[in-house]
Amino acid sequence: MIKLIATDMDGTLVNNKGNINENIFELIHDFHDKNVKFVAASGRFYSQLNNNFKKVKGDMILIAHNGAVIKYNNNGKTLYTNAMKKEDMETVINYKFDLNGFVFLGGESTAYVIDPSKELLDKFAKSEVPVGLVNSLDDISVPIYKITYYIAEGASDEFVNNLRRSISDNLEVVVSGYNWVDVMNKGVAKGSAVKILQEKFEISSKNTMVFGDYYNDLSMFKVAHYSYAMKNAPEDVKQNANFIADSNDNDGVYKILSEYIKKLI
Repeated sequence: MIKLIATDMDGTLVNNKGNINENIFELIHDFHDKNVKFVAASGRFYSQLNNNFKKVKGDMILIAHNGAVIKYNNNGKTLYTNAMKKEDMETVINYKFDLNGFVFLGGESTAYVIDPSKELLDKFAKSEVPVGLVNSLDDISVPIYKITYYIAEGASDEFVNNLRRSISDNLEVVVSGYNWVDVMNKGVAKGSAVKILQEKFEISSKNTMVFGDYYNDLSMFKVAHYSYAMKNAPEDVKQNANFIADSNDNDGVYKILSEYIKKLI
């Protein structure tokens, strides 16, 4: 029996118009009543995720910043955090790249930006993430969990490999979207976060179901027997999953979960 369900957001639970099927919120409530832990696992900020699921009546768990922050939704109780060290962050900030893009630092619910572009500020205005404008890392007094690059022309292998070679060995790089590259502490991953929850609640991989569509979801696939790649995922991502769900635009996650909940009623 499934005891833990974790789903990625963008490209998975969220469709290409940026919407979530409203019926999923009632499903989450039903799973809560059946003592099934429901988890959103994303590179998004905690504040974004909490807003995404404000219609959920019961408790659920939010994995933010690709696994660097794990908290409950309603009461905000923290289960786990893994913040970056200043000396490690400096190696990322000092990395120079000759591409059309920008970089920002992710606090729990605020994005911190040095020398912001109008494009970056516009993107955050649409996402409702507060932005803190700073001159240097010395101006930031809160924990930073992730540093993110947005590359307008797409994150090439060359960019990612050069970044990996240039930053601290204490950090790791993951491609989280076509345009997005995230840097976190080594060992931070969605799969590691799911593993923490499995151990806390004594749930095995055989009783875990996960959904994802991109490379930062592969670590989740490794810790769940019921690993679903979305139909819209790249082929090499699909090859790492045990099952395939319909696309995010066709409510793939909802279709699987609505069928499964019938077995619990």
